[in-house]
Amino acid sequence: MNFLFYAPQMAAYGGMERHVCSLAVAAASAGHHVRLLTTSRSLGPDLRAELTGAGVDFRELTRDRGRAGKLAKLVWLGRETLRARGSRWDVIYTNAQSALARTVWYAARQGTRIIHHHHTAADAGEQATWSPAFRRVLAAAPELVGCSEATSRALNATTGRRDARFLPYLTRCPVAAGEVPTRGPHTPLRFGFTGRLIPEKGIDLIVRLAAEPALNGLTWHLHGAGPAYPPEYFAGRPNLVYHGAYRTVAEHAAALLGLDALALFSTHNEGMPLSLIEGLSAGLPLVASDRGGTRELAGSPADMVMVPAEADYAATVHCVRILADAILAGRTSRARQRALYDRDFAPEVVARRWLADFTGGRR
Repeated sequence: MNFLFYAPQMAAYGGMERHVCSLAVAAASAGHHVRLLTTSRSLGPDLRAELTGAGVDFRELTRDRGRAGKLAKLVWLGRETLRARGSRWDVIYTNAQSALARTVWYAARQGTRIIHHHHTAADAGEQATWSPAFRRVLAAAPELVGCSEATSRALNATTGRRDARFLPYLTRCPVAAGEVPTRGPHTPLRFGFTGRLIPEKGIDLIVRLAAEPALNGLTWHLHGAGPAYPPEYFAGRPNLVYHGAYRTVAEHAAALLGLDALALFSTHNEGMPLSLIEGLSAGLPLVASDRGGTRELAGSPADMVMVPAEADYAATVHCVRILADAILAGRTSRARQRALYDRDFAPEVVARRWLADFTGGRR
């Protein structure tokens, strides 16, 4: 089969980039022809190498992320769409919040399936940022997929549709099954965060929790980077360790395996948090804000503590203490968490679901 993919502003690395590239590689590795278009030249070398190695026809606008205006993107994408019309495409897959997605749809012929994938929350706050043109994309997409059941429900509610469906992120597996330990001998317990350091992920709350007397016996570890949080921001905080960015799968695995629990205190609604999915590969217990599709990761309730979305500081401390005490008492299980990952989120499982959807002729 022939697949035409479009993703707008790809960064050097990130959750959406890993999903789109992994999906393209999975399809190409299964013997399908895949062309991937993107209106930025910012994808990192590791992901580029994966695309090339799988034989994906990767085409990009030769301007870095943020350097091309709307007109330049439209002209380039219009030309690529005209070229694409010379081929017959079985599936056109577009992604993210881009009104340009509809341009690529003009490469379709009779019988071509068009699938648009929305990979964030689609909650009221996010909807306020949508352009009228993008709202028309969501309303007009022949098929609409959300990254969580919560996202799919939000898409249906805001568009008046009833047919948006859920498929999970396809991402790498940082930790091999044989590497998942029982709880390590860490004293004090190590709670942590992995991913982009942005205020919306609750980084300032983690800084505050690291100084909380009621959480004696815990240290907090931050793995990631972001312009809002230079390294010196974390200096002089005895229970907080800043490790910086991780770039490779091995570095990511080492970060996860060095923790006893993973935390995500989002202040914005989530689609389905990729950092938590990847934490499941290491069997980590989770403590997270109950926003968007996060609750859908609580397949093993004993191993995940949900913090109410509007919880105050004292309630958050209480939730962290609950999980810490459960870990110390042996009530959590990394084996259970890894089994959940293997069942629902392992790359081979998710790739099989997406490819079955692509090739199954669903309309």
